[in-house]
Amino acid sequence: MQNRDVVVLTGATGGLGQAFAHALLPRCSKLLLMGRKADALEHLAQQLQNTKNNTTQIHTLAGDNAAPSTLTNMQQWAVTHGCTLLIANAGINHFGDAIHTPFTQQAAIVHSNLVTTIQQCQAILPSLLAAPHAQLVLVGSMLGYMGYPGNAAYCASKFGLRGYAQALQRELAHNLIQVKYFAPRAINTPMNQGSVHGLHQALGIQADTPDHVAMHLLRCLESQAHEYKIGFPERLYAWLNQLWPSLVHTAIAKQLPTIKQHFPNPKLHINKETPS
Repeated sequence: MQNRDVVVLTGATGGLGQAFAHALLPRCSKLLLMGRKADALEHLAQQLQNTKNNTTQIHTLAGDNAAPSTLTNMQQWAVTHGCTLLIANAGINHFGDAIHTPFTQQAAIVHSNLVTTIQQCQAILPSLLAAPHAQLVLVGSMLGYMGYPGNAAYCASKFGLRGYAQALQRELAHNLIQVKYFAPRAINTPMNQGSVHGLHQALGIQADTPDHVAMHLLRCLESQAHEYKIGFPERLYAWLNQLWPSLVHTAIAKQLPTIKQHFPNPKLHINKETPS
């Protein structure tokens, strides 16, 4: 990452987005914070503006990420200010089984995490391609490498996002832009509270703080790698899942009873396969 980039950060008001904003601040000349809640954006912008020795120009854009007006405003800002870096961080999830989770909820996850992100990339790519140096970072997940129970739609969206990042990087290989897929493991954010937090504790899954992930984002920006994975043994599992998926399948199958206990409606998942 070049110092003093002109940055667009989506999903800025979430737990991870706020950590990203604070970590990126010293490295930006201009920073556009995007999110759904205008009040939360303004509060974050004020925090950043009041940071000691801050010289970064802070801008905000509130609205539905998928709305044509939001995309148009983002595109205009990028052209006007000469955007050199997009951190596509906006996303949602819902932990639960694929059968009982309403289809509309699953479709919303895929649309928000994948379709809307593709729309944002298409809108801002002309500005990035016009810059003397540029990066496009798609914030994915380690679940973009490995399907995991209770996260079917989320995994689908992150698998898709990783494929999009890989294809786009290869398509733009002769241009002065880097496309990267950034893959955190479990994170302690409001999105992962409740049953997800309980599951992590039950299985001994380590969850990182947003600040820790933000530190790795800065490393990702300095790296030449097109994919940046966080955490061990998660990196090992991702590698094994590509090379020897049946081994990972067996390991997850042993966790399945515990996972089902933490579904929103665990009584719906009593094992009926064993004869009484």
